[in-house]
Amino acid sequence: MSDFPIVEREVIVPTGGETSHSPFSWSAAIAGAVAATAVTLMIIALGSGIGLSFSSPYSSGPSATTLTIAAAVWLLMAQSMGFATGGYLAARLRSPAHDGVIGETTFRDAAQGMMVWAIGAVAMAMIAAALGWAAASTATQVATGAAAGAASRADRTATASTSPSATPVDYFVDVLFRPGPAGAAATAQQTPSETVGVSPSAQATLTADTRAEVTRILARSVTQGRLDDSDRSYLAQVVAARTGLPKDEAERRVAEVESKARETAKDAADKTAKAGAYFSFWTFMSLLFGAVAATLAGMLGGQLRDAEGRVA
Repeated sequence: MSDFPIVEREVIVPTGGETSHSPFSWSAAIAGAVAATAVTLMIIALGSGIGLSFSSPYSSGPSATTLTIAAAVWLLMAQSMGFATGGYLAARLRSPAHDGVIGETTFRDAAQGMMVWAIGAVAMAMIAAALGWAAASTATQVATGAAAGAASRADRTATASTSPSATPVDYFVDVLFRPGPAGAAATAQQTPSETVGVSPSAQATLTADTRAEVTRILARSVTQGRLDDSDRSYLAQVVAARTGLPKDEAERRVAEVESKARETAKDAADKTAKAGAYFSFWTFMSLLFGAVAATLAGMLGGQLRDAEGRVA
């Protein structure tokens, strides 16, 4: 006698013309995934329309936080309903395997629904990646065109630069060069040492080249987290010559603008990181709900398919 235990398993021997085949149906899974993707996109489109109808900058309505939470909950519902439809459809379309093994019907139907979710999730990820690539390409083309346009307008003054493509740093440059209360009288009272390094034309008007240089200096200070002493001194000279502020007030304004620019950049970075974290969390939750819905719907679809007593 052998020392190895023999595990008995109840089987059914195929009879007649029944042909054994794989218990998994790729055609049913793909059909269910397509149906799940279509239903999900349809529900998302409906939610987008409802959300846009409530969000208006000119009327009182739900806050941005409320709309964000509502959008996340709607995404969960869309994924659940979409993959539930796909899992149910795939399980109903799956044919009995007739491989002689019984008692595996529920597991196989659940696995069929899970595969519908897997195929649909990969398909949606590919669609999202394609849309992101298209958006990035469009943004690159727009940025290239804007750079070419900026180069062609290099001889214009900064006051004429009011294009909507201005960066956040441009606002702080505007604050930096706002005229002081003393105006030109304060400029006339400054000693030559206070305006050294500033050309007479810069004292009268701010050229596009000077503005671009100041913008680069501020952007570099935001990136590095500090403003070099030489750059701070140069900015104070340019601000004093352009606005008519005394030297000490110009230095104070440069310090205030530099601090505000860094704080604004830090707040923007924190908000971006927080938004990315929320997006990752809600994406995980929506995929989890979709997987559970597809699996349970596959089990339900298999039970209704076998209601007449068939086994798979």
